Amino acid sequence: MVRIRNGAYEQINFLTSITDLNKQNKQLKVQELELRQQLASLKEIARENDILRSQLNFNARLNLELTPTRVVSVDPENTRQFITIDRGSVSGFKKGQAVISSGVLVGTIDEVSDYSSKVLLINDPDFRIRGIGQDGRAQGIVRGQIGRGYVFDKIAQSEPIALREQIVTAGSGLVPQGILVGTVDSINKSDNAVFQSANIKPLVDINSLELVFVVTGLKQ
Repeated sequence: MVRIRNGAYEQINFLTSITDLNKQNKQLKVQELELRQQLASLKEIARENDILRSQLNFNARLNLELTPTRVVSVDPENTRQFITIDRGSVSGFKKGQAVISSGVLVGTIDEVSDYSSKVLLINDPDFRIRGIGQDGRAQGIVRGQIGRGYVFDKIAQSEPIALREQIVTAGSGLVPQGILVGTVDSINKSDNAVFQSANIKPLVDINSLELVFVVTGLKQ
């Protein structure tokens, strides 16, 4: 009888141990998942801090009032180039304000609601803004074109423009002068034409924007 009882106790203890091990296993898996999530969050925070530091370095030259905002969605249409950001009129955003990344123009605000805004990207075919060459001071219109960078158009034939010259905004509406747009990649010139144009090489990847900055004014 004693042996039977001892055997029963041993079996109960064995089953209890297995149950305890299963519980510990589940707890360890939960803890591991929580640690992975924390690590992922820390990596995202570190990435955003890097972007913020980078933008501060770029902004030292222009002295702009900037508000950081996250990209929450990308317009799925292939023919139009829009992104939606997670701030709107409550943050002081207005239609026509410049949107930049790493000190480079990526678009302008097209629509504003209370807590979100729609941004027309610089590579959209309908995008237009006045630009100027930093060296020769040639003036023209920067317009978008899908998949091939941008075009610096309507430049008078008499105006000088050079390869690798930087193109910046000329200042119009709510977009301040001097924001970098890109660099001249090739020049299209014809003796019989009234205007010349240049293809502009983008300096940021428009398709991978995560954190951008809205220019809300100039620092006094």
